[in-house]
Amino acid sequence: MTLQINTRVDSITWPLNQNLTNQEIISQLELTVTENGQLISNDNLSINKKAVNRSEAGVYPVIITAIGSNNEYATKKIQAWVTDKNNVSSNDRPPVRPTPAPQYKTPAQTPSPKKKSKKKGVYIVLGVLVLLIAIIFEISACQAHNDTVQNEQAQSNALNNTNSKLDNLSEQNKQLMQQNKELQNAINNYKQDQNKEELQNQLDQIKNENQQLKNNAANNQALQNQIDQLGSTIDQIKQNPNQADSLLNQMKNNQNEFMQNLNATFQKLVSDFQQLIGK
Repeated sequence: MTLQINTRVDSITWPLNQNLTNQEIISQLELTVTENGQLISNDNLSINKKAVNRSEAGVYPVIITAIGSNNEYATKKIQAWVTDKNNVSSNDRPPVRPTPAPQYKTPAQTPSPKKKSKKKGVYIVLGVLVLLIAIIFEISACQAHNDTVQNEQAQSNALNNTNSKLDNLSEQNKQLMQQNKELQNAINNYKQDQNKEELQNQLDQIKNENQQLKNNAANNQALQNQIDQLGSTIDQIKQNPNQADSLLNQMKNNQNEFMQNLNATFQKLVSDFQQLIGK
């Protein structure tokens, strides 16, 4: 299987002090996921934006992870450019001319009340501006903090969702292994007592458990293939009990290869997620 994350560009524009949803990021990248060259759903897509500091302009990494139908996964790293398009450089501002000192005819002459009033008005305006700047800065800081908390919560939810899917897959695989064990026990009992009726009853019971497990694993094609193989082996043993050992060994060889691939996928996925969250 070949799972691939495709994007038209490798970077996105992130407005300063604002949050971007996963859908907005996907839209900017024109992102798609393909498996064996075929488009698949983005439902199992996780976007890690934890490294992005939206309150400070700069370039930050964003990690995208996709999981395929056979537990195969792919990751892609893109860049987020945090910028403020409305920011004006201080070099573009007009220079502030200092207010000339009042001229007096004689040392004893005092400024007129009109000039005193004008000077006081300038101080008041400057004070109001300083107060407004302080208020705006405080609001921006609070907003940046809230955005950071929300982003971390979203990343935590995405990680928990992925972990939940892995837990379900692990539990379903344990049930499949238990059914294999029950089938082996049924064959061993038949080899001792040659009771075909009892063997048929045990095989029917295992087949019912096999069908229930298949219904619960509807979203995982790879596991369903293993479940179908167990069901097919049961049907063949029911028809030819004397060939039970060879049929069971053939099924086990196929399942061993599947389990090795599944275990390797688990280990690599856990390792990559530990790196993504900084463990």
